[in-house]
Amino acid sequence: MTARDRTVRRRAERARAGRELRDLRFVEVPETHASAFARTAVGLVNAFAVGAGATWLLLLVAAIVGDEALGDLSRALEFDEFLRATVLPLFGLAAVLALAIPLLGALDAATALRLLERHVTANPGQVPSAAHRGRLAILPARHLRRAVLAVAVIAMAVGGFCLLFALVDDEGRTPVVWTVVGVSAALVVAWLVVRSLLLGVEEGQEARRAELEVGWARSVVAADLAEERRREASPVADPPALLHPRFFERVDRLLVIAVCALFAVGAIWFVSVWLRQPCKRCDERYFDEPVERFIDGLSLWGGVAIAGVLVITAALGIARLAMMRRVELAAVRWVADGGPRRAPEEVADALLLDPRAGRWASSAIVAAIMPLALFVIAGLAGTDLGTARPGVALAVAVAVVVAAPVLATSVGMADLRAAARERNLLRAALSPGDPDQSSLAARRLAEQRRRSKRDRRAQRRAPAG
Repeated sequence: MTARDRTVRRRAERARAGRELRDLRFVEVPETHASAFARTAVGLVNAFAVGAGATWLLLLVAAIVGDEALGDLSRALEFDEFLRATVLPLFGLAAVLALAIPLLGALDAATALRLLERHVTANPGQVPSAAHRGRLAILPARHLRRAVLAVAVIAMAVGGFCLLFALVDDEGRTPVVWTVVGVSAALVVAWLVVRSLLLGVEEGQEARRAELEVGWARSVVAADLAEERRREASPVADPPALLHPRFFERVDRLLVIAVCALFAVGAIWFVSVWLRQPCKRCDERYFDEPVERFIDGLSLWGGVAIAGVLVITAALGIARLAMMRRVELAAVRWVADGGPRRAPEEVADALLLDPRAGRWASSAIVAAIMPLALFVIAGLAGTDLGTARPGVALAVAVAVVVAAPVLATSVGMADLRAAARERNLLRAALSPGDPDQSSLAARRLAEQRRRSKRDRRAQRRAPAG
């Protein structure tokens, strides 16, 4: 090969490398069925945990209000017995969630690792977005270590209680108690063994992640530069008004007011509880009229106000979800022609990073509906109500417990698939680079500061004008 041929070959290789760098893009990696299920399940189980705790607190408020202001009705409905029957299942549910959350996290991380490895191999010119790369922040083995740690902690708590019971009380020295102590000790020893094995597995997964990150380190900067050049070469286009983040300002302001009102009426209601019983071991206090009537009214109307504000908050939340889906569809219609355009950064960031309506809807299903149904089943099973009047309530609760997770998972998985497709259309048209949640939050904070500074300047100039 002559020197001229080598020169031509090097120029061709540099030109090809330049074209490859220019064609680099950030993309939303399309989900497989497994990765979509795992990612959805992680979000749903966390939403369910929050919803279960909030629902039980609301049941506690309802029980106190019923006992204070509607004593006869509360006793007729046996609501206090119903609430007591849910306490033990609540602890059991907490133990199940302590194990389920890290296990599902491990499944999500494992499917994400395989998904990104396959994507990088099949599409070398496409760089996964920061959100997808961030899914590998915690490796699957680390999640599994947390799961076995949860098992060990539960075993130590149960086994320690049984051992203490056997040591201080002769009636506790039964084969069942000693069996529980033995099984608990075995689980703790197994945790020590499994933990050491998982450390070795984590090292292998760390090597796989490092290999991906080395490739991303070379391509992220180039892809960001390529997208910046495409963005600068694109014509400026003013997006529809409802795509601006300020489209949600009014409903968001109302939601903040509703949440603040909820805390306020909750504090007012708590005053009635404190006036009746200042501490857990204090005796209940009773007063002469009209103070007694005031405490009963405060408890009753405080509970009514909490229920009313909850209804208003829920209605505003549903309206917010409808507006979010409307914005998502409008964004797809705006870029449907596929032509390049340049939009304001805050518009592109919000369309790519803000939570989607489908994700919030699926979380709301398991957070607001499913916990109540589970507590109804637990309450009916733990009291005479379940045998005396099983009827419609139990049947509806069982149907909700079965249908709610299926519906929520279906909605969440469908939204994940749609999000990848719709956001890739936006990325192809807008070339937004690689924004993430931290940059979006910083930009919004800076915009709020600029807006407040402009408002202060306008206020100072107003008297002079």
